[in-house]
Amino acid sequence: MHRKNFALLLIAIIFATVGVFAQPQPAPYTPRLQTFTTGPSSPVLIRSANDGSGRLFVVQQSGTIRVFLPGQRTSEQFIDISTKISAGGERGLLGLTFHPDFATNGKFYVNYTASGSGTTVVAEYTTTTGTGDSNTGNPNSERILFQVPQPFSNHNGGMVEFGPDGYLYIGMGDGGSGNDPGNRAQNRSLLLGKMLRIDPDSVSPAYQIPPGNPFTGANTARCDNGSTTAGNTCQEIWSIGMRNPWRWSFDRLNGSLWVADVGQGSLEELDIVTGGGNYGWRVYEGNSCTNLDPSLCIPANYQMPFYQYSHSSGRCSVTGGYVYRGTQGSLPYGAYVFGDYCSGEIWYWYNNQATLVQNTPRNVFSFGEDELGELYVVYGNGQIDKIVRAKASADFDGDLKTDFAVYRPSETNWYIRNSSNGGVSVQQFGNAADVPTPDDFDGDNIADIAVFRPAEGNWYYISSSSSTFTALHFGADGDVPAAGDFDGDRKADPTVFRPSTGAWYTLRSTDAGFSATQFGLNGDIPQAADFDGDGRSDIAVFRPSTGVWYALYSLNGGFMATQFGLDGDVPVAGDRDGDGKADIIVFRPSNGVWYSMQSSSGVVSFDSWGLSSDIPVVGDYDGDGKDDIAVFRPDTGVWYVRRSSDSANQIIQFGSNGDLPAPRYDVP
Repeated sequence: MHRKNFALLLIAIIFATVGVFAQPQPAPYTPRLQTFTTGPSSPVLIRSANDGSGRLFVVQQSGTIRVFLPGQRTSEQFIDISTKISAGGERGLLGLTFHPDFATNGKFYVNYTASGSGTTVVAEYTTTTGTGDSNTGNPNSERILFQVPQPFSNHNGGMVEFGPDGYLYIGMGDGGSGNDPGNRAQNRSLLLGKMLRIDPDSVSPAYQIPPGNPFTGANTARCDNGSTTAGNTCQEIWSIGMRNPWRWSFDRLNGSLWVADVGQGSLEELDIVTGGGNYGWRVYEGNSCTNLDPSLCIPANYQMPFYQYSHSSGRCSVTGGYVYRGTQGSLPYGAYVFGDYCSGEIWYWYNNQATLVQNTPRNVFSFGEDELGELYVVYGNGQIDKIVRAKASADFDGDLKTDFAVYRPSETNWYIRNSSNGGVSVQQFGNAADVPTPDDFDGDNIADIAVFRPAEGNWYYISSSSSTFTALHFGADGDVPAAGDFDGDRKADPTVFRPSTGAWYTLRSTDAGFSATQFGLNGDIPQAADFDGDGRSDIAVFRPSTGVWYALYSLNGGFMATQFGLDGDVPVAGDRDGDGKADIIVFRPSNGVWYSMQSSSGVVSFDSWGLSSDIPVVGDYDGDGKDDIAVFRPDTGVWYVRRSSDSANQIIQFGSNGDLPAPRYDVP
């Protein structure tokens, strides 16, 4: 093909079409919780080292930390300091963070409850090698920064985190009991009930007071052991008036500090904390005067929460999360995720309102953020979920289920049976030689009717969000369409594989630029699917002559070569195990057997499901977040689906001889 043919030629520039059926209303952000692991014992936190390694570290309350290597769902022990720790209730190993230079100095920091005394200890440790490339921490390397006596067993706070300024922040609860009997959160001579900021890059003393801390100068002092003399102010204090800041984080984009402060008996609150601020407790619970110190209830003297909620519907204790800055479109960019420990609800805060993500049956203990900005949920029962973008292939009605749909070349009609209500829509679009390529080209989470015309190298689609028609010249006669979201913007990119040269050409929806990648040989079968779990389609091929799959990972440029299949097999990548990564799957027409290799475990399964003439149509027909094996029988127009949610068989008559089934296998 000549270079000029790869220019973005608008054959027909976005104009309204006539006769488009009524458009469904999508839920653009409908996240799904995808199980990451169920192995940890009493996990309280999941953290990334942010060192480029892709590892995730899970803190267990008893005093151990487990490390998950990239792509793994099983862990190995990173460190065990359980002999130092009193665990149970609100006590234990509660916090973990890594030095900004962890890759070179191997330093990490923990917050734990000391065995016997119940004192809060903030300490530094190093890896066994003194660098971040080790997967083992040295339990004998402890350097205690400071200790804070706890008068009661609850309200220990526990979070530690480095801010964008490179200093270490520590969240301290008010010391416990109820209603803060010692009024410790408002007492500046104590570290309890405060957010703290220190510089741990010191040997003697164990830490320094950073410049810019709000309480320094006259009548201030260091509070290495949790307090100073009455009338003085602790120099470590960043802000005051916290009851129990249970999980907080910095927005990785702008550095703002988001804190969830657990309420007493009525209100749970979310605050954006700044240096020197007073966040009210025990004078205020949320924005409500507690009447514990009624004369002090002057709103102007305190920073009120930007959001609060009451103890209704089983809610009792807020769990703070993170501002979403990931690239996979799992949530609105800039949304803050939080939950409630008791009710199991998870929300996000965006555009000044809270939206429910999921109502889980579990205690929401904590959240986590990986290096890519994707978020995780930690539950008290040991399960950890990843928040992922919910999407199903060939979902024309936006209910997150694959719909039964066919393209009838003899009529150039599309027939779609919506899973949401069983209704059938008919739309004329295409010509007899077109290849159906339905995908989400407009980013509304609903599949658009689309075709690729090989003889012309043209793409045609109808936007489900606006009912407009688009025609693009991108390809040549003989090219194989392989659309997918290669740039991670939640929109499918027109893409072709050219067998004659083994080249891939992608027209990016982000900037209308195109990329060319040499990957494959003549005879290879292209597969656009997300094999590395980064939310973007990867370039991949199945080579029938050798039965080898080859994939080029978009996450890190890595390369996969896996022997799985025989000549004559039909490759159908899909996420059968629900881990957010495409599994290697083949359908063998010669015996009607499906062969699947799970990306989460490497386990291979065999399913007899189909006849030699059947067309494999993998999709999430039951909406459980896992792809189901399914076939379309052309001579009868019958669909056979084996649902992953309940292992039941679903048989639907929808279509006729000569129809082409619509479901695609390239949804990340």
